Amino acid sequence: MTNEQGERVQVKTQRQVKPWFFEQDHGWYVQCRYGARVLLMDGKNNAAFVSKLELVGAVLDAFRAAAQAGELDQAIARAAERKRAAK
Repeated sequence: MTNEQGERVQVKTQRQVKPWFFEQDHGWYVQCRYGARVLLMDGKNNAAFVSKLELVGAVLDAFRAAAQAGELDQAIARAAERKRAAK
């Protein structure tokens, strides 16, 4: 962005936070994320399925408890090692 003098300046903006859950297949999928990367929970599945929106909070609480207990350490390490897909 440029100011009145034509100089380039940095502007701070709010980043949009992507939701960790989405509706599909007559229910809700909840993903566990590490930064912007989705964690593969068992090596191949990246989401937990719940039938009602009210249950999403319980899944997020379970993810939090698992993270505090160190159960997500391996999934986080795998996500950190994965390389970006080439465009």
